[in-house]
Amino acid sequence: MKLPGVVLMLVCCAGIGMYAAANLRNQVRIYQNLLLFLEDCLTYMQYQRLNLEELFQLAAGKESYQHLEFVRELNPIQGIPPEILWKQALEKSRLPEEARRILSVLGGELGKTDLQGQIAVLTLCRSQMRTALEACQADSAQKARLYQSLGWLGGAVCAVLFL
Repeated sequence: MKLPGVVLMLVCCAGIGMYAAANLRNQVRIYQNLLLFLEDCLTYMQYQRLNLEELFQLAAGKESYQHLEFVRELNPIQGIPPEILWKQALEKSRLPEEARRILSVLGGELGKTDLQGQIAVLTLCRSQMRTALEACQADSAQKARLYQSLGWLGGAVCAVLFL
């Protein structure tokens, strides 16, 4: 009766380590998708000259961004300024803190300047998001394996203690 409990504890600890590693990998995917979103916004504004309302509608309807709740929340509603809509979408999202900071700076500038100013802000935010992605990837590469190993090791220690 004792052995199944010990095995269960080992597996649970290992699962916690794998869950933590998966969360790190998920953050990398979020940063990658946000970078693609910023690049798409930059392209649409630069070459198709879309205004913010059209850009938000296009992004919210794109299937590749449906798993980003931030983008889904950008449905333009008549009478709400783009910066308020952007801020509300950021508040409802569960994005990493660094990504939220970068996007909040962008949201504060969208719609306040001419097209060239908005393109400049998007370019700056894209480079900041790329830097944050690289940092997250480096962090994930180091810590994901560590978390998995600690989970298995913690489970093994618990198993030995209870045997």
